[in-house]
Amino acid sequence: MALSWWSKSLTLGLVTMSLVGCSAQQSKSLGMRSSTVKSVPQKMTNLELCETFAYSRKAKHSRVAIASEWTRRGLSHKYCDKISNEYYLTTAIKKLANTEEKPKSKKVQPVKPVK
Repeated sequence: MALSWWSKSLTLGLVTMSLVGCSAQQSKSLGMRSSTVKSVPQKMTNLELCETFAYSRKAKHSRVAIASEWTRRGLSHKYCDKISNEYYLTTAIKKLANTEEKPKSKKVQPVKPVK
């Protein structure tokens, strides 16, 4: 028995809504974030960097290149835990409102010359 267009749309909508209400950690446990990351480390999102460096997700590039980008962005395990447990809906709203949280920079401030 073939499903009607209406029932297919309803099923797709329910699946989409259920995924919006989950976090990256939950989708990883369902096996949805297990593919190899193929983008270069400079173009990876913070979540992808966290997954490849801290949580051992497979990546096309070397661990040294990923670690270099991790350090450059000032990421930490605490920050990675926080963003991996954040719901997708919350992340989308933060991006739309332009209030996305960035990790605190650990850059050393240059010393000002003495006058």
